[in-house]
Amino acid sequence: MNFMFRMALQLLMAFFFLFVCIQVIVIVVAWIFWPGMIQSGNSTGHYESFVLILFTVLFLLTLLLIGWYLWKPVYFFMSWIKCLANGQYDFPRRWAEIHSRKRGSLKFPYAVYKELFEHIQMLAGTLQNNEKALRESEQMKQVWIRGISHDLKTPLTYISGYSAMLTNPEYQWSEAEKREFLSVIQQKAAHLQELVQDLNENIQGHIPLLPETADIVEFVRRAVADVSSAPWANGYHFRMDSEPYPIPVSCDPKLMMRAIRNLLVNAVVHNPEGTKITVRVALLQDGMTEIRIEDNGIGFSETLVKNTAEITSSGRSGLGLSIAKQLIEAHGGQFIVASKPGEGTSLSIRLQAAQS
Repeated sequence: MNFMFRMALQLLMAFFFLFVCIQVIVIVVAWIFWPGMIQSGNSTGHYESFVLILFTVLFLLTLLLIGWYLWKPVYFFMSWIKCLANGQYDFPRRWAEIHSRKRGSLKFPYAVYKELFEHIQMLAGTLQNNEKALRESEQMKQVWIRGISHDLKTPLTYISGYSAMLTNPEYQWSEAEKREFLSVIQQKAAHLQELVQDLNENIQGHIPLLPETADIVEFVRRAVADVSSAPWANGYHFRMDSEPYPIPVSCDPKLMMRAIRNLLVNAVVHNPEGTKITVRVALLQDGMTEIRIEDNGIGFSETLVKNTAEITSSGRSGLGLSIAKQLIEAHGGQFIVASKPGEGTSLSIRLQAAQS
């Protein structure tokens, strides 16, 4: 039944009931005080004055009762909406009091506004979900900005290292070497420009992906060559083992490169010189592609392995591990960490291979 029609019908019934009650009260009082007049049908001035006063009093009482009937739920709604405006989305404190304990239904006179209760509940749920989504979006933006700020250090390190080599008066570089150094500096400057552009990405609760099919073997090989050729990685021994054939994977090349580069840089900056870093790419029997990065460095405890946030806060791996995990999971992949103090670290990335 329509809400307005049902409400109007109940109010009409309430008015009719109160009107009948007034008539009954007037007749009963008149019968008590003037029984002879009621039987004869002749009225007096006293009777007419009494009826007028009684009708007036009862009419005022009726207005008070109707006002209570209408205003009590309205006051509850006003208090509830005020709580919603203040960001309090739980049920009001008197929620249990307006419901029947046995049936759980609304008590009189709140039952008249059943549909209104349902719509305000829906509104509260929508506002709560919107606020939650907004918090998650803001948190994602902060993580995204923090990750890019961290990644800006890598190309800056390249530029700083190669420019220092070029300006070092103790060495006389050949023209070919100078061109090579300047080429790397130019590439890293372009990488810096990409990262700065990424700061303006509109993050709406998820990392923006532009996937395309790429050969993950060649992809990882380029990442290893890029990191191993850095001046600050000269004292580390890189090795790559992979399948002899291409392995197509659907991914965002820019973001996946950021993830793999973070893990490789992480293996360098948090381990002493002489550390061996092995990168393996393989196609597993279940159709997954695995990229495994292993080193024989200092490692870290199993307790930290179980919680990437704790690894980050411990200072052992900085943000690199956390950023890589976020980017890999955004691709629907798995990121597995295994490490023990003094026994090195094994980082495994598992991605679904594309259909060839």
